[in-house]
Amino acid sequence: MWLLKDTPALFTDLYELTMAQVYFKKRMAETAYFEVYIRKLPENWGFFVMAGLDEVGTLLREFRFSQADIDYLRSIKLFTEDFLQYLATLKPDVKIRSLPEGTVFFPDEPVMEVAGPLICAQLLESYILNILGFSIIQATLATRISVAAKDAAVVDFGLRRCQGPVASLRSARAAQMAGFRATSNMFAARELDFTPSGTMAHSFIHVHESQEQAFRDFAEEYGENSILLVDTYDCIEGIKQAAELARQLHEEKNMKLRGIRIDSGDLVVLSKFAREHFRQQGVPFLKIFVSGDLDEFAIEELLARGAQVDGFGVGTRLAVSRFAPAVEIVYKIVQYGDRAVFKTSPGKETRPGRKTIKRIKDGHYERDIISPLKSDTDDLLKPFESAEKMPTIQQRLTSELSAIDDSIKATRSPAKYPVEFSQNSP
Repeated sequence: MWLLKDTPALFTDLYELTMAQVYFKKRMAETAYFEVYIRKLPENWGFFVMAGLDEVGTLLREFRFSQADIDYLRSIKLFTEDFLQYLATLKPDVKIRSLPEGTVFFPDEPVMEVAGPLICAQLLESYILNILGFSIIQATLATRISVAAKDAAVVDFGLRRCQGPVASLRSARAAQMAGFRATSNMFAARELDFTPSGTMAHSFIHVHESQEQAFRDFAEEYGENSILLVDTYDCIEGIKQAAELARQLHEEKNMKLRGIRIDSGDLVVLSKFAREHFRQQGVPFLKIFVSGDLDEFAIEELLARGAQVDGFGVGTRLAVSRFAPAVEIVYKIVQYGDRAVFKTSPGKETRPGRKTIKRIKDGHYERDIISPLKSDTDDLLKPFESAEKMPTIQQRLTSELSAIDDSIKATRSPAKYPVEFSQNSP
């Protein structure tokens, strides 16, 4: 569990514990089945991508109430001593069915089923929603960005703008899943075995007596790994200075600097100028990377206008999911013991009973059918025990995207994918 100083059991809402104490007193311990699903898509989104199971697996392994947790719960004077002693020895005895990570899914479809003794399943609600909600948002957004970028490389630059270190790790892992080439976040790079990447800051230019000297000092230290930030002052002049240094080093040392980064201005005009200037100066090997408030909408527009870009650095708008910072993800009980349960609240109705998801396909995915549970190897919900390796997840997502019609993946105004609910077993 990333960056938590203690066990994760206390990462829950108070009402989970107050309900649990009643269940404990009344000996309500039959198996409860909870479903996780998302009620609707954010504007301009046509799909979701499943993510977060690595953290869920860690939560299940590490879940316990420490002595400090028990002491704190005792201090708020809501819980009896016998219940606190029960919590002190509690380990979640649950079984999970889930969409595998990298699976594309749609609103109202169960993405996870948590089954176990009522108290165990109930106490996991808050943190599972915390994990899955943001992880799914980030995996979906990163996938939308990758789709918009087409063949260009994308790098995660989001650490400094994330709402906390754990969010930055979830964001970086989502970027990795979606095929980003690298991350600037060194902690994430180590934890995720993800390629680290970076250039330089404007401050590096400022502290040198000249931009040319800053470029040369950096290139002397990092050689062919050097990417020079050219827009601190006049961007056209920065591009020219980078090209001249690249030409000199190529002629003198047979060294090929990697490229430049443009972080402001008209990225289409500047990238076109850079590409042509590099060709004229005999340094066509220089790559052109751009950054600065980029997202899937901006990237799509840049490429449509003919931007000459080899890679994009995406930071704030990915890291905080600027246009979809939250989704209506819920954790609802659908069966207790042998009794199917449901709610009828207007606008928040639930469908009773355990379920199976079947995906109908003929080349492309055509529709999903959700029906009462039946043992079926084609059920999208699979038993979950531990997270898969990242290459497996990446490959699954790539395959999923190739099977979805382009209209569903559109950056703006995507088509709606058909999801049907059936009362008959498939």
